[in-house]
Amino acid sequence: MISETLKVETSACHDAIENAKRFTRLGSEDFSRDEYVEMLSRFYGFYKPLEEAFRGHPALMEALNYQQRFKLPLLIQDLTDLGVSPQALDAFPVCTDLPPTDSLPQALGCIYVMEGSTHGAQFIAKRLQAQLQLGDQGLSYYRGYGSQTMSQWKAFKEYLDTTVHTAEEPTVVQAATQAFQCLQRWMDSDN
Repeated sequence: MISETLKVETSACHDAIENAKRFTRLGSEDFSRDEYVEMLSRFYGFYKPLEEAFRGHPALMEALNYQQRFKLPLLIQDLTDLGVSPQALDAFPVCTDLPPTDSLPQALGCIYVMEGSTHGAQFIAKRLQAQLQLGDQGLSYYRGYGSQTMSQWKAFKEYLDTTVHTAEEPTVVQAATQAFQCLQRWMDSDN
Protein backbone atom coordinates (compact mmCIF):
# COMPACT_ATOMS: atom_id res chain seq x y z
CA MET A 1 0.00 0.00 0.00
CA ILE A 2 1.32 3.42 -0.95
CA SER A 3 0.49 4.94 2.45
CA GLU A 4 2.84 2.43 4.12
CA THR A 5 5.48 2.89 1.42
CA LEU A 6 5.36 6.64 1.98
CA LYS A 7 5.75 6.24 5.73
CA VAL A 8 8.87 4.09 5.28
CA GLU A 9 10.42 5.97 2.35
CA THR A 10 10.00 9.44 3.87
CA SER A 11 10.88 8.60 7.48
CA ALA A 12 14.37 10.11 7.19
CA CYS A 13 12.89 13.32 5.76
CA HIS A 14 10.32 13.38 8.54
CA ASP A 15 13.05 13.05 11.14
CA ALA A 16 15.22 15.66 9.41
CA ILE A 17 12.51 18.31 9.28
CA GLU A 18 12.23 18.24 13.05
CA ASN A 19 15.74 19.71 13.06
CA ALA A 20 14.75 22.78 11.03
CA LYS A 21 15.72 25.80 13.09
CA ARG A 22 12.16 27.01 13.63
CA PHE A 23 11.04 23.57 14.78
CA THR A 24 13.90 22.86 17.19
CA ARG A 25 12.86 25.81 19.36
CA LEU A 26 9.27 24.59 19.54
CA GLY A 27 9.85 22.29 22.49
CA SER A 28 12.03 24.73 24.42
CA GLU A 29 10.75 26.03 27.75
CA ASP A 30 11.52 29.59 26.69
CA PHE A 31 9.79 29.32 23.30
CA SER A 32 8.05 32.68 23.02
CA ARG A 33 4.80 33.98 21.62
CA ASP A 34 6.81 36.03 19.08
CA GLU A 35 8.60 32.89 17.90
CA TYR A 36 5.25 31.18 17.58
CA VAL A 37 3.89 34.01 15.43
CA GLU A 38 7.00 33.82 13.26
CA MET A 39 6.62 30.05 12.86
CA LEU A 40 2.95 30.41 11.88
CA SER A 41 3.91 33.13 9.40
CA ARG A 42 6.39 30.73 7.79
CA PHE A 43 3.68 28.10 7.46
CA TYR A 44 1.44 30.78 5.95
CA GLY A 45 4.13 31.59 3.38
CA PHE A 46 4.46 27.92 2.47
CA TYR A 47 0.79 26.97 2.33
CA LYS A 48 -0.43 30.03 0.45
CA PRO A 49 1.13 29.15 -2.93
CA LEU A 50 0.93 25.39 -2.39
CA GLU A 51 -2.79 25.33 -1.69
CA GLU A 52 -3.34 27.53 -4.73
CA ALA A 53 -1.47 24.92 -6.78
CA PHE A 54 -3.69 22.16 -5.39
CA ARG A 55 -6.70 23.97 -6.85
CA GLY A 56 -5.33 22.96 -10.26
CA HIS A 57 -6.62 19.44 -9.53
CA PRO A 58 -10.41 19.92 -9.22
CA ALA A 59 -11.19 16.19 -9.19
CA LEU A 60 -8.81 15.74 -6.25
CA MET A 61 -10.28 18.75 -4.48
CA GLU A 62 -13.74 17.26 -4.84
CA ALA A 63 -12.82 13.66 -3.97
CA LEU A 64 -11.09 14.68 -0.73
CA ASN A 65 -13.32 17.67 -0.04
CA TYR A 66 -9.94 19.34 0.12
CA GLN A 67 -11.27 22.86 0.31
CA GLN A 68 -12.29 21.92 3.86
CA ARG A 69 -8.77 20.65 4.53
CA PHE A 70 -6.97 23.86 3.57
CA LYS A 71 -4.63 25.12 6.27
CA LEU A 72 -4.40 28.73 5.12
CA PRO A 73 -7.72 29.82 6.70
CA LEU A 74 -6.61 28.26 10.01
CA LEU A 75 -3.29 30.07 9.86
CA ILE A 76 -4.99 33.38 9.07
CA GLN A 77 -7.32 32.87 12.04
CA ASP A 78 -4.43 32.10 14.38
CA LEU A 79 -2.29 34.98 13.20
CA THR A 80 -5.23 37.36 13.50
CA ASP A 81 -5.99 36.06 17.00
CA LEU A 82 -2.36 36.72 17.89
CA GLY A 83 -2.58 40.35 16.77
CA VAL A 84 -1.24 40.22 13.21
CA SER A 85 -2.94 42.81 11.01
CA PRO A 86 -4.20 42.12 7.47
CA GLN A 87 -1.47 44.44 6.17
CA ALA A 88 1.19 42.42 7.97
CA LEU A 89 -0.26 39.19 6.57
CA ASP A 90 0.02 40.59 3.06
CA ALA A 91 3.65 41.49 3.72
CA PHE A 92 4.75 38.02 4.85
CA PRO A 93 7.26 36.39 2.51
CA VAL A 94 5.88 33.62 0.30
CA CYS A 95 7.86 30.50 -0.57
CA THR A 96 8.86 30.17 -4.22
CA ASP A 97 10.85 26.93 -3.78
CA LEU A 98 7.86 24.60 -3.89
CA PRO A 99 7.58 20.89 -4.57
CA PRO A 100 6.09 19.91 -7.94
CA THR A 101 2.31 19.60 -8.11
CA ASP A 102 1.74 19.40 -11.86
CA SER A 103 0.49 15.82 -11.89
CA LEU A 104 -2.03 14.15 -9.60
CA PRO A 105 0.61 11.79 -8.11
CA GLN A 106 2.85 14.80 -7.36
CA ALA A 107 -0.02 16.66 -5.68
CA LEU A 108 -0.86 13.56 -3.63
CA GLY A 109 2.74 13.26 -2.45
CA CYS A 110 2.69 16.86 -1.26
CA ILE A 111 -0.71 16.48 0.38
CA TYR A 112 0.59 13.40 2.22
CA VAL A 113 3.12 15.62 3.98
CA MET A 114 0.51 18.29 4.79
CA GLU A 115 -2.04 15.78 6.09
CA GLY A 116 0.59 13.92 8.08
CA SER A 117 1.62 17.12 9.83
CA THR A 118 -2.01 17.76 10.76
CA HIS A 119 -2.22 14.28 12.24
CA GLY A 120 0.86 14.84 14.42
CA ALA A 121 0.07 18.40 15.47
CA GLN A 122 -2.57 17.51 18.05
CA PHE A 123 0.09 16.87 20.69
CA ILE A 124 1.86 20.13 19.96
CA ALA A 125 -1.38 22.12 20.39
CA LYS A 126 -1.79 21.03 23.99
CA ARG A 127 1.78 21.93 24.87
CA LEU A 128 1.57 25.33 23.15
CA GLN A 129 -1.73 26.17 24.83
CA ALA A 130 -0.22 25.66 28.27
CA GLN A 131 3.22 27.08 27.55
CA LEU A 132 2.10 30.27 25.80
CA GLN A 133 -1.13 30.63 27.80
CA LEU A 134 -3.16 30.93 24.62
CA GLY A 135 -6.54 29.89 25.94
CA ASP A 136 -8.69 28.81 23.01
CA GLN A 137 -7.23 31.26 20.49
CA GLY A 138 -4.22 30.94 18.23
CA LEU A 139 -4.25 27.15 17.94
CA SER A 140 -6.55 26.45 14.98
CA TYR A 141 -3.71 25.30 12.75
CA TYR A 142 -2.31 22.90 15.34
CA ARG A 143 -5.73 21.59 16.31
CA GLY A 144 -6.37 20.75 12.65
CA TYR A 145 -9.61 18.85 12.36
CA GLY A 146 -10.08 18.52 16.12
CA SER A 147 -11.92 15.32 17.03
CA GLN A 148 -12.11 14.46 13.30
CA THR A 149 -8.33 14.43 12.80
CA MET A 150 -7.90 10.67 12.95
CA SER A 151 -10.86 9.95 10.69
CA GLN A 152 -9.66 12.56 8.19
CA TRP A 153 -6.18 11.01 8.21
CA LYS A 154 -7.61 7.53 7.65
CA ALA A 155 -9.85 8.80 4.83
CA PHE A 156 -6.86 10.39 3.11
CA LYS A 157 -4.75 7.23 3.42
CA GLU A 158 -7.62 5.15 2.05
CA TYR A 159 -7.93 7.54 -0.89
CA LEU A 160 -4.19 7.20 -1.54
CA ASP A 161 -4.25 3.43 -1.31
CA THR A 162 -7.22 3.06 -3.66
CA THR A 163 -6.30 5.76 -6.18
CA VAL A 164 -2.55 5.54 -6.76
CA HIS A 165 -1.49 2.95 -9.33
CA THR A 166 1.67 0.95 -8.78
CA ALA A 167 3.43 2.73 -11.66
CA GLU A 168 2.69 6.11 -9.98
CA GLU A 169 4.10 5.19 -6.58
CA PRO A 170 7.68 6.39 -7.24
CA THR A 171 6.32 9.78 -8.33
CA VAL A 172 4.21 10.09 -5.18
CA VAL A 173 7.17 9.17 -2.96
CA GLN A 174 9.48 11.57 -4.80
CA ALA A 175 6.97 14.43 -4.46
CA ALA A 176 6.50 13.74 -0.75
CA THR A 177 10.27 13.72 -0.26
CA GLN A 178 10.56 17.01 -2.15
CA ALA A 179 7.74 18.52 -0.09
CA PHE A 180 9.56 17.66 3.12
CA GLN A 181 12.80 19.10 1.74
CA CYS A 182 11.18 22.31 0.50
CA LEU A 183 9.43 22.85 3.81
CA GLN A 184 12.66 22.26 5.71
CA ARG A 185 14.57 24.75 3.54
CA TRP A 186 11.75 27.28 4.00
CA MET A 187 11.73 26.84 7.77
CA ASP A 188 15.51 27.25 7.86
CA SER A 189 15.54 30.25 5.52
CA ASP A 190 15.97 33.84 6.66
CA ASN A 191 14.15 35.44 3.72
